[in-house]
Amino acid sequence: MEMIGRIAFLAGLIISIAAGWVQVGTTGVVVLLVLGLLVGLLNVTGKEAGRFLLATLVLIVAGLALKDAFGATLSNILGAYIAFTSAAGFVVALKEVYSIERD
Repeated sequence: MEMIGRIAFLAGLIISIAAGWVQVGTTGVVVLLVLGLLVGLLNVTGKEAGRFLLATLVLIVAGLALKDAFGATLSNILGAYIAFTSAAGFVVALKEVYSIERD
């Protein structure tokens, strides 16, 4: 399972970067969302959740703020990466809420 999580992360990163030059379309965004969900489920443990959520929040906010500042290529990369990381952050946040409710 750990290997699947690593592959999902690397694939999401590569697709996000490729989105700067290649139009990924709706299918590409759906693939990024699914990869992000896998990363959130498989890669982030309870111990890492707080740091991961903070880093995800900063990446999303900074990405949205900088998205239009550097031209179309970087804007496309950041948009794809935001889709990828926000899905992972969503899953980790849900896991944390469940953990809090359980305790």
